Amino acid sequence: MSREYTMGLAFGILTALIILLIFRKFSKKKMKGQFDERQELVRGRGYKYACFTLLGLVTLDLLIESLGAYETLPVTRELALFFMILVCIMVYALYCIKNDSYFGVGTDARTYRAVMWIVIVCNAVSAFSGFRSGAVVDGKLSFGPFASLLFCIAFCIIMITLTVKGRSAADDESEDEI
Repeated sequence: MSREYTMGLAFGILTALIILLIFRKFSKKKMKGQFDERQELVRGRGYKYACFTLLGLVTLDLLIESLGAYETLPVTRELALFFMILVCIMVYALYCIKNDSYFGVGTDARTYRAVMWIVIVCNAVSAFSGFRSGAVVDGKLSFGPFASLLFCIAFCIIMITLTVKGRSAADDESEDEI
């Protein structure tokens, strides 16, 4: 690992921790919410579906590894494993969003969305700077820039789903008022 990459990674982690501490200090009451019983049940089902998804993907990974397919695939195994983790996070998040259990009762969704947009923008900047320094190593997609890009795409999908769900809920409320 190059010295510049190590320094950049350390700076990124330090910056993320500082941002997290700032948001935690100023928004303790705004972002904290309680989940009711129905939401807890839905979240539990979401965890179950994410767990079974992970089991299936790990089984697929072991099959690919045993066949030696990672030698011919254009991705590293690390990037494939990271993709599997993101897929499981997406299964959980999208299931909870679909069933109105993503935010607890009393959670300030605007603050949460602002934090998510900051995460998206930081990962997008990291991905594009990584692409400039080299995205392909030994004929395979390198972990750094593509992991940031995958993370950015996953969070964008979550944000789009939250927006669509919020608009459909607002439409339902406006129809109820009529």
